[in-house]
Amino acid sequence: MNSAAPAPRPARAVAVVGGSRYLGAHLVGSLLRHGHVERVLAIDSVKPSPQHRRRMRDAEFVRLDPQSPRLQGILREAEIDTVVHAGLHHTDFAPGGRAAVKEANIMGSMHVIAACGRASTVQRFVLISSTTVYGSSGVDPAMFTEDMAARRQPSDGIPLDHLSVEGYVRGMSRKRPDIDVTILRMPAILGLPEPTVFGELLAPSIAPVLAGYDPRIQLLHPQDALDALVRATTGAPPGTYNVAGEGVLTLSQAIRRAGHVPLPVLAPAFKLASRLLSSEGLRDIGSSQLQYLRFGRVVDTTRMRTEFGFTPQYNTEEALHAYLVDSGTEPLVTRKTLERTTARVAKLLPAPLAEMLKESMDRTVAELEARSGMAERAEEATT
Repeated sequence: MNSAAPAPRPARAVAVVGGSRYLGAHLVGSLLRHGHVERVLAIDSVKPSPQHRRRMRDAEFVRLDPQSPRLQGILREAEIDTVVHAGLHHTDFAPGGRAAVKEANIMGSMHVIAACGRASTVQRFVLISSTTVYGSSGVDPAMFTEDMAARRQPSDGIPLDHLSVEGYVRGMSRKRPDIDVTILRMPAILGLPEPTVFGELLAPSIAPVLAGYDPRIQLLHPQDALDALVRATTGAPPGTYNVAGEGVLTLSQAIRRAGHVPLPVLAPAFKLASRLLSSEGLRDIGSSQLQYLRFGRVVDTTRMRTEFGFTPQYNTEEALHAYLVDSGTEPLVTRKTLERTTARVAKLLPAPLAEMLKESMDRTVAELEARSGMAERAEEATT
């Protein structure tokens, strides 16, 4: 991926594909404040929201489907030297479901990459990918480095989408070795408008988890994702980088720190439990996402710090806390509220499952009390 090549001259004219989305719109606004950048095009098939349009400041917005043959001409006419592909979907929760997401991810990316390969002005290409390309399985290493591949190749869903798109990017790089390519593989980013499986499980008071599994989770704060993206766009050394906050949490730890109770259920009953206990977002959870909820995923970030020259401001635990505060799911519970909630649900469950729920609630209370997340609030609730 041209990782040994010298850093190219600073970006002057940048096109952000997916510029109407959260990261794309924020990137556009940040680039316009960057000293070397003279022109920024935001390209998307839908208009940005008023909030995102304000973030984009005075950037030019081009409403265009990435699959349009006009894209190549626009890049050439605007003399774009840097293209950022921020248009990949990272979950299947988008309107239209899995079919629409796959069409946008695969076909849309193929056209974007082909247009960049044919536009002679393009010198740098940045892709926002994800750590899902490493898959999730019981034979995974403790940490994935960028040189590792999935131990069990993803067979469907978002992991396969992103793996395929990375392959298309590498193909372009072989045909156009003069284009410096940077791929940023990011884990779950909580707080974006696009929901995540992990975020969906933090919302309900009682969250279903797969019995016998407690996956390891890595997170990235939205501001860190944006800062890394700005660095990749404005001239950091090209290459493939894992970008994630330091540290690891387990899923059950995260749920308990949200002041909620994890309820272990068997895999065949997980979707049913999701319908009963959580939001609609988990109703159509795919096999790759279920694998993630079994085994989780952790990546090594040494190359991010030593070669890419970036260190996130937030570690995984801090990113989680920031999300809980900003989203309103900060622990604001008392033992009595948890007992009432679990007792109400326990009446609907078989006796063994009801007992597991009570044990899980006790662990939640103990962890919150140990972290001073409950006792003071309990006193406030009684005054």
